[in-house]
Order: sequence, then structure tokens, then C-alpha cells
Amino acid sequence: MVAVGCTWLAAGRTVLVVDAVIFGLALVCVALPDSHVGLLVVLVVGVDWLATVHDRTTPWSVGVAVSLAVFHASMAAASVAPPAATWTRAMCSRWMRRSFAVMVASVGTWAVAAAIHGHHVAGSAVLVAASLLTIAIAGLWGRDGTLDAGPGP
Repeated sequence: MVAVGCTWLAAGRTVLVVDAVIFGLALVCVALPDSHVGLLVVLVVGVDWLATVHDRTTPWSVGVAVSLAVFHASMAAASVAPPAATWTRAMCSRWMRRSFAVMVASVGTWAVAAAIHGHHVAGSAVLVAASLLTIAIAGLWGRDGTLDAGPGP
């Protein structure tokens, strides 16, 4: 519902039927967190945003990104273990750190987009190479500690 609110604040209007569909699908996700309905929620929120908001660099896009990150992490956390399983403090901490990293990356992406919005950025091999290198480094940094190599020989 935060994404719907941010969409309304960014566009100044909302489509009530679409909002009701998002709300209904989110309720289904509560009952069936390991289904693919969450993907449909993200899709409908994204299409709603693209159809109603015309300012692509509005700060409200950060609110939508963070709400989708929280939604995705919640759905993944709810489906990673049986419903009766208890979460340890270490598990909660790990999931919160990873989710926070995604949110920080979202804010960074918005900041870069807002900084270059309205400027003509000519094609540059250096800019593309620097961007790809940054993405690769971020991927390696994000992977560090998340893949269990298992016991050594």
C-alpha cells in the first residue's frame, strides 16, 4: 500500500480499481507467500507507476522502490522455511542487512538518475565501462558472504 500511496503522491491521482487489485493480490500473498502472486503484485504496481507517473526522477520513486524491496524480502522470508520455523537473530540480521543494501542501491540509482536527468549524456565507452565495472564490483561485494562454499577438503 506504500507503493500505491507514493504513486498517488507522485501523480496527484490514482486509479481506484487498480489500487483495489493491488490490495486484493497483496492479501492473497499473505495467505500464499510461496505462490507466484507476488510477481503479479510487482507487475501491477510497476505498470500502475509507469501509466500514471510522468516524472521519472521524482523522489517518490524511492518510496516505491523501498516498498517493493520490503515486499519482496517479506515474501521470500515467508517462503524460505516452513510456517512453524522460528527465525534466529542471525537470520534476521542477515536478511535485514541484505535488504538494506538493496534499498541503499535503489536510492543511489535514483540519485544518479536525478543528477543526469535533463542533461544530454553522449555515448561514451568510458562511461559504459565504468558503469559495468561498478555493477561487477557491487555484485561481487553483494555475493561476499552469501554463498556457502561448504566445508573445505
